[in-house]
Amino acid sequence: MHNWDPAQYLKFSDHRLRPALDLMAQIPLATCMVLWDLGCGPGNITQMLAERWPQAEASGFDSSPEMLAKARAIKDIAWVQGDIAQWNAPVPADLVFSNAALHWVPDHA
Repeated sequence: MHNWDPAQYLKFSDHRLRPALDLMAQIPLATCMVLWDLGCGPGNITQMLAERWPQAEASGFDSSPEMLAKARAIKDIAWVQGDIAQWNAPVPADLVFSNAALHWVPDHA
């Protein structure tokens, strides 16, 4: 497993944020009750998703304990550690978001 350093990751947050914002802008959901951010990293994008849909039960999912330790400083979001290749929504989700994580899954095609 790759070790992630949240501080190093966030040094380039402006570059990492642009594609996520572009992707978020394409989501036509007026309401969202359950959302997941797969590969949530330090949680900054998950927080933006939760702010866009404040009524949603928001969850971030990542394999990195270091990233999730940083993310847990953001309240009112469930942070879950696990393997994205094994993830299944525990309840039907209105939105499953992943900005830059699926390419890390072996045989992701």
